Amino acid sequence: MRRWGTPAVAIVLGALLAIGVGIAVATRDAAGPAPSAQPRGVPRTGAGDTSVEMSADAAAHPAGLIVRDLLQRHYDAINARDYAGWRATVVPERSERFTEPEWRAAYASTRDGTIRVDRIDQAAGGEDAGLLVRVRFVSTQDVQDAPADLQVPRICWRSTLPVRGLPPLIDVTGAGSSLREAC
Repeated sequence: MRRWGTPAVAIVLGALLAIGVGIAVATRDAAGPAPSAQPRGVPRTGAGDTSVEMSADAAAHPAGLIVRDLLQRHYDAINARDYAGWRATVVPERSERFTEPEWRAAYASTRDGTIRVDRIDQAAGGEDAGLLVRVRFVSTQDVQDAPADLQVPRICWRSTLPVRGLPPLIDVTGAGSSLREAC
């Protein structure tokens, strides 16, 4: 039986360790920030970090990574003024409510950040009913682009987003699905 020399074993082990660390870092980056028990605080100015953060509870949900990816693409599209990208994250009934010029006007100065998914729940009606995603975020915008009843440059939102389908898409929301306040 032939034995490897100590230098060869050290090189092989070192290479395996480097590969393992690389995979761990790539996987972590793809999954976004690590889940946290406490949400990031609201920044003193601006919208804050644009990466979607997951609570430990939301990250543990079987659809956690899929929901995180969906919301990351959704908010990235809004921040980039990418109408086609935004449409790819919502059901057709939702996107049909906005022509591209209307959407661009509505989000002309919007910047969303400090985004956190607090919970993911099964919607009433079983698996076919989809999910309810509890998300909070900070939105900044020019005052004239803010909602008519809250003309401020920075808004803290708490929303419940219905998500359904394969691939999952953000469904139409109803009145009362979002709470907002100046922050």
